[in-house]
Order: sequence, then C-alpha cells, then structure tokens
Amino acid sequence: MSLPHLPRPSRDDLLQVATGFWARARIRFKWFTIKSFRRFNADDMSAFITWFVMSQTLWIFVGTTTFFSVVFATANSLQLQHYIARAISDYLTSETGVTIIFESAIVPKWKDSRISFKNVFISRRPQTSPPPLREVEREGFVAEGYDVSGHPAYHRVGDNEDDLPTSRQAEEEDTNYTMFDLNVDSIDVTLSLWRWLDGKGLVQDAVIKGVRGTLDRRSVYWDPDNPLDPTAFRHVARPGDLELESLQLEDVLVTVYQPDGFRPYTASIFQADIKCFRKQWLFYDFLCAENIVGQFDNCLFSLHKPQSIGRTTEKDLKDGDWGRMSRIRIDGVPVDHVQRATTAEGPISWITSGKVDAVLDIKFPRDPADASLNAILEEIADAISTSLASNPILERIPAQRGLAKPPLQAPEGDKSAKDDNDQPRVVIDIDLRFRDLKAAVPLFTNDLSYVNNALIRPIVGFMNGNRTLIPIRCRVAKDLSDFDGSWTVSI
Repeated sequence: MSLPHLPRPSRDDLLQVATGFWARARIRFKWFTIKSFRRFNADDMSAFITWFVMSQTLWIFVGTTTFFSVVFATANSLQLQHYIARAISDYLTSETGVTIIFESAIVPKWKDSRISFKNVFISRRPQTSPPPLREVEREGFVAEGYDVSGHPAYHRVGDNEDDLPTSRQAEEEDTNYTMFDLNVDSIDVTLSLWRWLDGKGLVQDAVIKGVRGTLDRRSVYWDPDNPLDPTAFRHVARPGDLELESLQLEDVLVTVYQPDGFRPYTASIFQADIKCFRKQWLFYDFLCAENIVGQFDNCLFSLHKPQSIGRTTEKDLKDGDWGRMSRIRIDGVPVDHVQRATTAEGPISWITSGKVDAVLDIKFPRDPADASLNAILEEIADAISTSLASNPILERIPAQRGLAKPPLQAPEGDKSAKDDNDQPRVVIDIDLRFRDLKAAVPLFTNDLSYVNNALIRPIVGFMNGNRTLIPIRCRVAKDLSDFDGSWTVSI
C-alpha cells in the first residue's frame, strides 16, 4: 500500500510558519527568483552573478554620471568624502602635473544629472617649493575645514630631510614658464564611460563658475642668444586627451603679472559658451566659440558671430567657402600692450600714450567632406566674392565706421605661392585703429635716415597737438594644420 502524495506547500503556507523578518524575506526572494524552495545550485548562482554584473555594467555605461553620483552620495553619508576628494586630487595632480586640491564636498546634482566639485584650488609652481597661497586663500580653505598645507599634492617632495631639494637644485630648476594660482567656486561635470573607452576622456561637458586667482609670468624671459622655436612647444596628441562636447565659463577674473616690470592688469570672462573644447585644438576651439564676453585691462571685448544688414550669417556661409565665421571686437586697449608685444626699439617704443580699437573677422574652413558636395556652388561663390573684393568700399568691416581715406595696408605678397597651397586655411581680417596717440622722438636714432628723421618730427608734433586716428588693415592666412597642438597665439 503506497503512501498518499503530499501536496507541495505554497508560498503563503511557508510565510505563515515563518518566525521572523529575515525568514520571510528569504522565502519571498526564493519564490521570486526560482519559483521554488529547493537549494540554489551552481546554475542559479552563475545566473545571479551574470545578471548582477551585466546590469551594473549597463548602468555604468548608460548612466555614468548617475553611478558616480550614487557613489559620492554614499560616501558623503558615511563621512568618507574627505578621502575620496584626496584620492581624486592625488590622481589628477599626478596625471596633469598641476596641483589640484578639492574641498571634501563633492555634491551630486540629481536634477541636472551632474557632479559638482566645490572650492577647487589649482596651482602650477616650481617643484622645489609649494605654491604660495595668499592669506585670504589660506584662511578660506581653513574656514571650510580643509587643511591645504597637509595635502600630499601640496608637498611635491618627500617628508624626509634627505628628499628635500637643495639650494643648488632650486637654482638649476627651469622656471621659464607661466605660473598660476586659481580658486574655483564650482566645477559641474557630466561623465561618460563611452567617451573614455573611445579615447576622449571621461568628462563629457563641464560648467565652471567663479574663478579667481593670479597668472604670474614674471619668471618668463627671452634669451636672444638661444632663440626657441615656438612650434616645438605644441601639444603632442595622446590617447585620453580631454575632448569636451561643451564648456561653459561664468564669472572668471584673474590678475596677470607680466615680465620686465610691466604693470599688473586684470582679465575676466563674464560668460563663455564653447561648443567643442579639445585639448589638442585648444586655441582653435576657443576662436570657434559660440560667444564670449569679457574684459581685458578694463576694456570690454566680445567674440560672436558677425552680422550684416543685407544678408544673414547663414546665407553668407551657404554661398561662401567658409564653414564658420567669428568676430572679435575690443575697444580702447592701452597702447602699452602693443609696445610690450614688440621690441624695445623702433618707432613703436616712441609712443607714450594712446589707445587701440581692434576688430578681427575670422573665417574658418569647411569640412573637406562637406566641401566636395558643393564644389560647383563654391566656385560660383568664389567668383562673386572676388568681384566684390575688388571694390575697396565693400571691403570695409561692417562693424567699423567709414573712413575718409583708405587705411594703411601691407603690400601684397606673391599670389602664385598662395594659390599653390590647397590646404584648408583660417583667414583673419584685422582692422586696427590707433587713436589719440602721443609720442616722443629721440634726438638721435639709427632707425631713421637723415631725411626721414627731419620729416617725422612735424608729423609727431601734429599727433601730439591733435586727436588723430591711424587706421591699419591687414589679412593673416594660416594653414589649419598650424592650429594642431597650439594653445596660445605665439605657438
């Protein structure tokens, strides 16, 4: 006689006999996963591990910023934000060679899907000495509870006395570079692991607000006996270089100290919107910005798309041979900045006071892939632009006032050499206007001949007695390859 078949207990039956919370949670988990109450076998465990790993991997790839936000939020709740900030600071300092110190507050912005780094200190100083913080800066970090002096990135040498640099090493260290100390209120970033795997860096876009500090170039010098090639200092592309899809700057103000005892002045950016910002094409992307508004030595400047009364910018770009146009305008720049950029001898050094108004129209080449599709239209547009360029009245930049006589222009070079170069070029039309100039001609100078020395004095006397305007117009064409690795105007 066989025993009767016992009914299999259901989930509700087991929940009724459970004695505690963990027992009921175990019963519910097993029923949710395998619909049974047998023991987990190897297949079940491998399925759980695979599901967990794949889900977390997909989360990291799709929502990299959200993943790190959860990590930082968890660290903040466990009072571990100080150690995470120090670890990130040490990593960035070792990778960039610039001292970067974060305050312990790393705040996730869930609404904007960003991560915000508060009170960031960035410094570049000689290796033999720590960056000298001003008292106001030091007190600010101490007030926030963050000791800058004890940070390992702040002390770039060892703690032992044997590792300390000697006076001879300090003297031999090359300090012929620009130093800076900057305090940043907040840096909001969006992260993307896809871009990091593609070699474009982990940061997708960034918003930087509230920058204050100094830019010190007093240690920079020029040795005429050993001239340097500026192109040798261009940045060399490396995998993982920073490539941002967008960069926004707000409220940037730095004090600039120039060499040779030049007076300190301020440079600021009120608002900047840069659509693409790449480390390899830093200067080029800065010129291609959507808009930048700021101040240079108390002179307002702006970088924006040019406008004309007759045609819109989109039509000009459609019919022309250019992919983009930008305009830089700055008024009332003291002439001593122009003097400092030239040699200490010659007619420029005779000017004692004056101002310079500048308008630069920059034309960027099209993408070669797009240019091949509109080759016929471009040839027609080139013919029309050539006929219009023959009229000196239409050559005037619309943003500038008309002149009674044509401005001074540099003599034209060899046109045949220009036509042979088929490389894409960046063309810059420069309109300079020197106004209210005052000058003092030395009694004896070798820069002028005897006749020119006699003719220049009444001209200078007229300039000193009247408010004069000297317009200069020129054009600069540079190959697009010259901007590869360039970070400044000089390189």
